[in-house]
Amino acid sequence: MLMQEPGSLETQHGLTLGAGVEGFFYGKNPSRWPKVSEAVNAVVSLGLGVEVWATRGENDSEPGPEGIEEIRKTCDRAPFVSMHTRHKLWRWDPHGLQHEIRFCEAINARTLVLHRESLGLYDPSSRPDFPAIKRLAEAAREAGVQLVLENGRDTLWALDLILDEIGDDPTETNLGICIDIGHAHLSKDAGRQPIENYLKRYREQLIHLHLHDNLGKQDNHRLLGTGSVDWEKLFNVVEAIRYNGPAVLEIHTKGKPLEAIVEACEFVNGLCRTERTRTH
Repeated sequence: MLMQEPGSLETQHGLTLGAGVEGFFYGKNPSRWPKVSEAVNAVVSLGLGVEVWATRGENDSEPGPEGIEEIRKTCDRAPFVSMHTRHKLWRWDPHGLQHEIRFCEAINARTLVLHRESLGLYDPSSRPDFPAIKRLAEAAREAGVQLVLENGRDTLWALDLILDEIGDDPTETNLGICIDIGHAHLSKDAGRQPIENYLKRYREQLIHLHLHDNLGKQDNHRLLGTGSVDWEKLFNVVEAIRYNGPAVLEIHTKGKPLEAIVEACEFVNGLCRTERTRTH
């Protein structure tokens, strides 16, 4: 179905759009941060899926029981709910990750996005505790949470290592892949078409997408269409590999975050309308 407005859920390419709440906090004065529950409500009120962060910054505390219940009630209205690991867990901390899984369970988030460092993948010489990672993935399964490992810049080595050691079938391992389009665009390890190559290489493990733009130099999470990502080609590749899952907008803006999310949705609308015109 063609997405007509921010409140519609699916694009012509089968993706279900959502937005992360990090943009409400990143680069903003902490004195003006909304509560996590308020940011979640703002996204869900657009009819979008939501990617929750338990904390708003590195030194922020997670919400208390009342705040978590507010988030859960709001998330019940969302087409999908995922969660991104908080900043202090961008290192191997199995107890911290267990807590993050319990937080997911409390708000009914079904996907937990991990950075490679969260699994002890610091550089190509790293040898993480793979048995412990398997146990963590199984604990997440028991809580109804799917773990997904996000690519960074030039991280084919990390994704391949995990799949080689843990297994490459997410239904068996409960560990899939999140392709971050902005990070893939910055990568030099996947040839001249890095976005396409990342998507096709991990098509069988692909559970989740992150969408943001850049000019090929800095990971600055620009608004879609303001960098050098070829979005029309991207959506065609996504359709070709038959991915039809969540796609989360991860936009950092100096302006109002909600306005940037709406503008990104309108950008996707425009691409979908153009594609529909060409196919009729």
